Amino acid sequence: MKKICEQVKVFDLEPFEAGDGETFRFRLEILQERGEKIFFGKVYRLETYRLQPTFPQSQGNPPDWINDALIFVMDEMFDPDKLKGQSWNEVLEKFLIAVDKIFS
Repeated sequence: MKKICEQVKVFDLEPFEAGDGETFRFRLEILQERGEKIFFGKVYRLETYRLQPTFPQSQGNPPDWINDALIFVMDEMFDPDKLKGQSWNEVLEKFLIAVDKIFS
């Protein structure tokens, strides 16, 4: 049987600037595998993508409008093996420590 995970908690970290003024916005999802006592976290970063459709065409040109979309993407800065714990609180604390370590 395939693994089934329940989303236990979701936390959005307040946006902050780091490094060269880039703004970072993170979301932590804490999950628990059904029937297991281990909690684990997945980290997503909110990114802006500029989308411009190519169809429908008007006289051989794409439409003039552009859409800036905010999309959550899985963040690879955080090691998923280190975001595990016996409680959702433990996973949250490990995430906050990792954020401080990466951006300090």
